[in-house]
Amino acid sequence: MKIDLDNKTSRVLAREYLNKIYNCSSEVEISYNVYKLIHTFDVVHTAQSLIKLTKPNLPAKTQKHILDAAMLHDIGRCYEFKNGKLQKIDHAEIGAELIKKYFPRMEIEQMTTLYHNKLPSEKDPPRIRPILNYVRDADMLANIRHETNHAGIWLNHLLWSVHANKIGEKIDLEIKKAVQNHTQVDAKKVKEKTFLNMLLGQLCWYYGLKTKAGLSLAKKERLFTRFKHTICQEIIPHLFTQKNTQKRLIREIETIFPDTLFNQ
Repeated sequence: MKIDLDNKTSRVLAREYLNKIYNCSSEVEISYNVYKLIHTFDVVHTAQSLIKLTKPNLPAKTQKHILDAAMLHDIGRCYEFKNGKLQKIDHAEIGAELIKKYFPRMEIEQMTTLYHNKLPSEKDPPRIRPILNYVRDADMLANIRHETNHAGIWLNHLLWSVHANKIGEKIDLEIKKAVQNHTQVDAKKVKEKTFLNMLLGQLCWYYGLKTKAGLSLAKKERLFTRFKHTICQEIIPHLFTQKNTQKRLIREIETIFPDTLFNQ
């Protein structure tokens, strides 16, 4: 997609990120912010695709809310580093405050940003739910597509993070339960918080898709099937050197996540 800097939302987003990138104190911090900025435009592109797939067409006003919210949903991410270290902060809360600062009238975009990184629930404000569903779906699908198409770059980006010393060889029971119940994984309930389980938890995002367009796009591009194959064929061999460990994990993943699972 072309980035339109005449558009105020994209201009504010770019300015926030570029100011942070210019003042970064490490290569890791630069890489992180560049990655998140690219991800944002991937989400906008995916949101555009979901809008095109929606029938009947969404009202123009709703489309604008979706695209503006997609553009601004991760604006708080560029504040996650402080003194060269990644902080445990809620980027959604920071993002909502930034939107309030720059766009005080964009209440729907503020609320969508505040809720976008939470599991769908009855607590989602009804007023924003239609927009929120599209942004959440676009966010998840953009991540899955990027991680599938750029596995090597993505691995280098993430392995230094909090999961770097916790690769993990055990698939957490909560992931197996989520598949059985056709639900997303609640990260708070996962006991084995490892890189492997984070990857497999993302496969369960399939059950978090809330729009017909999101499900349609996922099936059309075979996004989750391809991501599972990427995990088994590229990521597992990269993470684990022992062949027996590789074979055991791949066999277990194929059993838990058969290809037919993502065609239901």
